[in-house]
Amino acid sequence: MKNTATFSKLVESSPDPVIVTRNGRESFAVMTVEELDALRLEAARAQLYRDVDEAEDDFAHGRMTEASESQRRARERYGL
Repeated sequence: MKNTATFSKLVESSPDPVIVTRNGRESFAVMTVEELDALRLEAARAQLYRDVDEAEDDFAHGRMTEASESQRRARERYGL
C-alpha cells in the first residue's frame, strides 16, 4: 500500500467496514477504532446476557452453592 493517507480517509468516511480483496477474494476488513469498540461492546453485552441466562437457569434448577462454601473450595483449590 503506497497511499495510506487516502486509504485512511476512505475507511474513516465509509459507514461500513472496507473489505480489501486479494486476487478477487476477500482478504480482510478495515474499520475505524470507534466501529471496533462498538463491536467489542456489543460482544461483551451478548456474553453478559448469556452469563445471566446461565446463572438464572442454575438458580432455577438448584445448582448453586453458599458463598462461604464456594470461598472454602477456592481457598483449598488455590492454596489461599
